[in-house]
Amino acid sequence: MDEVGDEVLELSGSLDARSTPEMRTALQRLLDVPGRVVVLDLGAVTSADVVALRVIAAASRLSALRGGRVVLRGVPDAVRRLLTVSRLARLVEIERIPGSFAVPEQRGSADVISATRPAGDQRHS
Repeated sequence: MDEVGDEVLELSGSLDARSTPEMRTALQRLLDVPGRVVVLDLGAVTSADVVALRVIAAASRLSALRGGRVVLRGVPDAVRRLLTVSRLARLVEIERIPGSFAVPEQRGSADVISATRPAGDQRHS
């Protein structure tokens, strides 16, 4: 996400009901600019609850309505699992792992993405 106009918001610690008002305020300020891409860096997040993830999902929806995007970066495994279990994963965009690549699989005339492996992975399909 190095496009002009992108904003990165680094979050850390526990994302829960107590921290959501501050997070919501910061997101609202960033989303005031239509068409803006907001990257939420969750690399330093130690835990999260569904309340906080709903705030992120709502921000993502609002951003999309304004022609922008909210992208999650560095999502810890526990947060990723909670996004999946809560079904909020389908409402947010998660940045692909840097250094990964997609291997297209030929099906008729269209390419289909079949796997993602980290760069340098020498396993063969």
